Amino acid sequence: MKKDELGSRIKKRDVKAFHELYKTSFLPLQHYAMRYLYDWKEAEDMVQEAFLSLWSNPERYDERQPVSYYLLGIVKNKCMNYLRNLDIQYKHQDKIIEAILFSNIEDPEIDEDIHERLNHILNLLPDKQREVVLLHIVEKKKIQEIAEQMNIAETTVKTHFKRAMTILRNNLKFILFGI
Repeated sequence: MKKDELGSRIKKRDVKAFHELYKTSFLPLQHYAMRYLYDWKEAEDMVQEAFLSLWSNPERYDERQPVSYYLLGIVKNKCMNYLRNLDIQYKHQDKIIEAILFSNIEDPEIDEDIHERLNHILNLLPDKQREVVLLHIVEKKKIQEIAEQMNIAETTVKTHFKRAMTILRNNLKFILFGI
C-alpha cells in the first residue's frame, strides 16, 4: 500500500494503516531526528510524540500532502522546540551556577556541602578554564580583556568558558536541580 493512501486512511482512524505507517516510518524518522538531537533516546521520544500527535489530531493533517512529509514537519518542530528549551534551560542553569559560585551574599537555602562541592568542582577545572571563569564571572572582565590579559585569542577564551560551564553544569545539576 502507498504511503499516500495511508494518510487518508489514518485520517479516518484506520488502526491498521496507522500501524503500517508506524512500522515503516519510525526508524527513518528517528534517524532524521538524530540529525538535530544527537541523542537516540530523545530522537525516539520525538518520533513517538509525532505519531501521537498524528493519531490524536487527524484533523490537522491535510491529506493532499504525503503523511510522511507531515510527520517530518512534526518531528522537526518538536526537535527545534526541544533544542530551544534546552538552550534556555542551560542559560538559566549557568546563571544559577554563577550566582551560587560567586555571590557575596550568604544564602541560607544553600547548605555548606553544596558550597564545598562547588569549590571542589571549580578546582577540578583545567587551569586556563578556571582562570577564564574567574576573570569573566568574578572580576566581570569582558572576553576581549581576558584574551589580552592571557595573551590568547578571543575564540579560545570563549571555548575555555564554554567548556568550563559545561563541566560545572554537568557536575552540579544533580545537587542543584535534582536531575
